[in-house]
Amino acid sequence: MSRSINASTLAEIEKDAVKMSHLLELHLSTSVYLTDAGFDISYGGNTYTASSHLLEIGTVNESSDVRVGTLSVTLSGVEQTFTAAFLGSAYINKQAILYRAFLDASGAIIGTPILVYDGRIDGYDLNEGKNDSRITVDIASHWSDFEKKSGRYTNPNSQSLFFTGDKGFDFAANSVKDLKWGRK
Repeated sequence: MSRSINASTLAEIEKDAVKMSHLLELHLSTSVYLTDAGFDISYGGNTYTASSHLLEIGTVNESSDVRVGTLSVTLSGVEQTFTAAFLGSAYINKQAILYRAFLDASGAIIGTPILVYDGRIDGYDLNEGKNDSRITVDIASHWSDFEKKSGRYTNPNSQSLFFTGDKGFDFAANSVKDLKWGRK
């Protein structure tokens, strides 16, 4: 992924010691803004809440090969807000964005955060254990559903999802048998 880096951010990266944090956006039914910093961070008109419930951010691998990139983020299932958000909403294909921000001694962002990953929520896994509960959110690039077959089928079940009681496709399978393509 090509990206340009702000000059102030680049100067900070070149130092021997840096202070950085991640800014995570999950656009569910209600958008969630989290950071792994020990304090809240404001960026782009949003406040990224410091949360001990943001447990782990996976590694982003970049490659010149054409493939679907993925990222996993682990949240604490103890925080019922996250559990309810995934169990009670349509989360598939909702946007998830991850930034890396470099901070000065007072905790202010230096330059502009670097966009690390911009993808879509592909699924989640809820693991309940004796001592903890974890939600692992799978995030994939926008190419993840490239080969997905979308649309409708010409059968009664597909038709009834959109038009209850309509019998328009009840005999669609029979009419296809009579089509003669390329024959005389």
